[in-house]
Amino acid sequence: MDHDQAIKALSAGDLVEAVVKPAEDANGWVLVFATSAGEQVLYTAPTGTEKIFHTLDHATDIARELGFQSIRVEESF
Repeated sequence: MDHDQAIKALSAGDLVEAVVKPAEDANGWVLVFATSAGEQVLYTAPTGTEKIFHTLDHATDIARELGFQSIRVEESF
């Protein structure tokens, strides 16, 4: 889900939560949205590829820019 799609989905009430998690295949963070249907949708670049953020701050800034008031950070130990 790219930036514009995420804004529309959040406005429509289709997205209920933003979660920032470590990227599995890269050194950085990914942004994942929880939907009202219980699915998780990855934030992508306009080309549809996974968007990797190099800092946690950048990922949370994007989630706030999209309109999320709170962002959950999830990290496995």
